[in-house]
Amino acid sequence: MKISNIFMLLTVYDIIRDGRTLTNTYVAVNLDCNAKQSHYLMEGESETATPAYTLLGASVGSQFKYRGKVVAEVSIIADNLLDKAYQSHLSHLKYAAENLVTGRTGVFNMGRNFIFKVNIPLSF
Repeated sequence: MKISNIFMLLTVYDIIRDGRTLTNTYVAVNLDCNAKQSHYLMEGESETATPAYTLLGASVGSQFKYRGKVVAEVSIIADNLLDKAYQSHLSHLKYAAENLVTGRTGVFNMGRNFIFKVNIPLSF
């Protein structure tokens, strides 16, 4: 069995490396490409072909300092910005029954997704 060609491109640009209030400020763009999977086990219909898909994402974040110590880290992340409907080749959910609302077979992976993340370090 041949494994599909998968690659991920991540570009990170540091804006502020070590500022007075902000540190490790960054902007990032990622591209996740998955090739068509046409070499699969046909025995007993346990696998099916999967089309190619590409996902685009972006993020921005920074750490906040107070009196020289990092007190919080904030990130905003956007995944699947183009809202691509896709199914992972190894997902068993793609064999679910037809969705009567969309007319598609199986459960698709998550669409466009936004995440707002705050990390506060605790030291005891």
